[in-house]
Amino acid sequence: MTALSLAEEFGLLASIHAVIYDRLSPHEATALIAQLAALPVKRSHAVQRLGSYVARGALPVMIRLQFAQEKEQLRQTFLHELAHACDHLTHQKGSPYRQAHGAGWQSWMAAFGLPAERVGQSDALITLREQRLKVVAICRTCGLEIRRLRRFDKRKRYVHTECGGRLVPV
Repeated sequence: MTALSLAEEFGLLASIHAVIYDRLSPHEATALIAQLAALPVKRSHAVQRLGSYVARGALPVMIRLQFAQEKEQLRQTFLHELAHACDHLTHQKGSPYRQAHGAGWQSWMAAFGLPAERVGQSDALITLREQRLKVVAICRTCGLEIRRLRRFDKRKRYVHTECGGRLVPV
């Protein structure tokens, strides 16, 4: 799946084309649309991040999206990441890339009709995160089970801040 094929699924393709052709010259707009047509969209396994735009230097790599979120929020997250891609791909060649949520990105967000602020939390992702939590350590003093997504390093020593007891990694 590519950025433009997902935009078509969401019914956003015509409006994205209109925004791009409105903001750029016809030659630049055609080039940007070609780059977005080749930009893959991949499923993210993250449970605390809704999406991300990945680039290596001047080359776009992919857009990652967590598809477990609500439909409208997924649509907004996709446009948020697409604004990152558009900002990155249209910045002045030879100059350093601007801040990720800087003025260029904010102008793309405004052009897409979204506020330049965080999309927010997804109830579906909060539930998914809670399901993935596992017991990673037990306090020797009070018996509290510490739950996290990632395990503790068994070579290190950890102290329970509440009671001062030693945490034993499981």
